[in-house]
Amino acid sequence: MIAFILGGVAWAFSEYLIHKYVGHGPRLEPSASWWRNLTPRGLAAQFNFEHLSHHADPSYFAATWRKVVAALVAVPLVGGIASLAVGVERGVSFASGYAVVYAVYEVLHRRIHSSAPLGAYGRWLRRHHLLHHYRTPRENFGVTTPVFDVLFGSHAPAAPPLKVPRRTAPKWLVDESGNVRERYRPDYQV
Repeated sequence: MIAFILGGVAWAFSEYLIHKYVGHGPRLEPSASWWRNLTPRGLAAQFNFEHLSHHADPSYFAATWRKVVAALVAVPLVGGIASLAVGVERGVSFASGYAVVYAVYEVLHRRIHSSAPLGAYGRWLRRHHLLHHYRTPRENFGVTTPVFDVLFGSHAPAAPPLKVPRRTAPKWLVDESGNVRERYRPDYQV
């Protein structure tokens, strides 16, 4: 169980590092060659491109098959390395925690942009991430948790209201006329 939890924490740390240093790192151009895109630099370039596309249009997400392929490569690699360090049983448990929290991250990230919040955490999560999109793209790299942002000094606390461009406002945030729904007006403007 401890290995599983540590695997989940490892994904959260990976999420922070990948988002900060690859998603917001130097601009990298993907290669026209699919083979070159399988190299570490090629994979980083592809992620960088997809991430910048998501920032330009927050409703855009990379194809699910790409994420599945990335997980099919990353999870066994993580599990193999962990198995060498702590044994096969704990290594598999660690990789399982990594995979489960990655899947939760993917679902939550998509829901942030596509669905209204369901509770206090959902409301906080949207403010935290949308602040990254619309006010402080060099802060709030942890999509699902601020832990590593706080630890490494890249956490931007929310200062309401957050101004969201009407053209990229999530559908859950605005009504049919494009105005912020009444329940979200304390936190957002368009």
